[in-house]
Amino acid sequence: MKRFLRTTTCLGAFLAGVILVVDVAWAQVGFFSPDGIPPVLTKRTQIGSFDAHSAGQVAKNLERTRGTSFKAYIDLGPMITRSPAPDSLKMRYTTGDGRIHAKEFLPSTNNKLRVFLPDRELRRVLKPVLSVMARYRANIEAVELADEPYINGISKSELERVARIIRGDLDANGLRSVKLAVVFAGGMFNRDFAQLMDRHAGIYAAGLDNYFRKGQQRDSMAFKTWVAQIKKNRLVTYDRAGNMYVGGGLPKGFDIYGFDFYLSTLLLDGLHEDTLSWFAAHDLGKGCAQFKGKPMSQLRHKLSFFHDGPVLQGDHYRVDDKKLLDDMYQCRMSAVTEMLVHEAQGSRARLLMLTESSNNGVLEFDSGARAEQTQPVLLVESRVLDEVQRGEAFYENHLCTYSAGLMFFTFNNVYDSSIKLNIGGASDMPAIMASIDSFAHKFAPGGAGWDRERNCQKTGTWERHKVANHTYH
Repeated sequence: MKRFLRTTTCLGAFLAGVILVVDVAWAQVGFFSPDGIPPVLTKRTQIGSFDAHSAGQVAKNLERTRGTSFKAYIDLGPMITRSPAPDSLKMRYTTGDGRIHAKEFLPSTNNKLRVFLPDRELRRVLKPVLSVMARYRANIEAVELADEPYINGISKSELERVARIIRGDLDANGLRSVKLAVVFAGGMFNRDFAQLMDRHAGIYAAGLDNYFRKGQQRDSMAFKTWVAQIKKNRLVTYDRAGNMYVGGGLPKGFDIYGFDFYLSTLLLDGLHEDTLSWFAAHDLGKGCAQFKGKPMSQLRHKLSFFHDGPVLQGDHYRVDDKKLLDDMYQCRMSAVTEMLVHEAQGSRARLLMLTESSNNGVLEFDSGARAEQTQPVLLVESRVLDEVQRGEAFYENHLCTYSAGLMFFTFNNVYDSSIKLNIGGASDMPAIMASIDSFAHKFAPGGAGWDRERNCQKTGTWERHKVANHTYH
């Protein structure tokens, strides 16, 4: 059992008599754009994140920020982490009934779990990148060491150890102003939430293993084809089962904490079959009570865009969809925000909010959650706009909590080879870009939201709210 203080009104950053005190010039809005910072964004937004792959590529992206007030987040993970050796991964996992199982399939060679490079190699790889960063220090806000570390097997102690190395190297290169940031997958920083995710990874793994063990006509070509496909193309969830870090806690030595919990993840990732119900059972979040005892597989079929056949026509479908998605957003974001604020109490760290601006979760799907090849473009874009505006409203209502800013994911279009489908980013949807442009301008210096941010800083209270004792386990 843990003692946990929960806000009873709009969530703030005041818990257990401790205030999260931060120093921020103004609210900041931008994009998490893994493939790089498009030049247009350095003039239209205040912050942005991209993945680092080489010193030259980092220099190319940072050069685009020169002469602007834009601040970049650089994810060093692609350069300083690698897949762990398959023989180092655990071959046992636990399912929801508490039983321990052995895996039937060996780990993938290029699995998506991560480990840091050996210290000497890490420093060698980073040396030219740090030299580049020193030339552009005025436009760098923070570096990330690994995206979604806990769900990908990196422990809290390992994050802290490597953070000390990176912090020392940054300081030695005149980059003391550059902060360390970490973004978690959902509430993985909370031990109980992480264990929920691990149990559901185990359920997925058990499904494959049981089918393999009980497979009929094992010598048939169909069964052999299935085995070959599972060995090559199964979800990363199989390798993650038993290999996530589930100890919880925020790693020390970091200046910015955040999490991502996108609609597409909630609707399509089997790890979250019971997440909304779990929030409700633990009295977390705003409006979560309605989801108690309701698995995502049941809730998903209440949405008009998860069904077999042609697109359903009628305004009432859109109204009903929007109401359910509004409630899902408030529940998951307020619940994980509460957990994050609780874990960060007593810290001077800043919190970063991420939200979705791609169409990945609001396409037309069949009843098995497989994306249809033909999509109603304008209808899908209207759903994306709804999700973007949910994020904008949530951020504005929690402005002082998320003092590090707001990032949308993603800007550019990407092709998902696993489902053979183009996923649309905000750049190709005019209504979405218009909304984000307006919102970013609103919170820039001199914008309509500027005074609210200044008042938040001047009071020093960071949205003190009434709190009540809350217990969960």
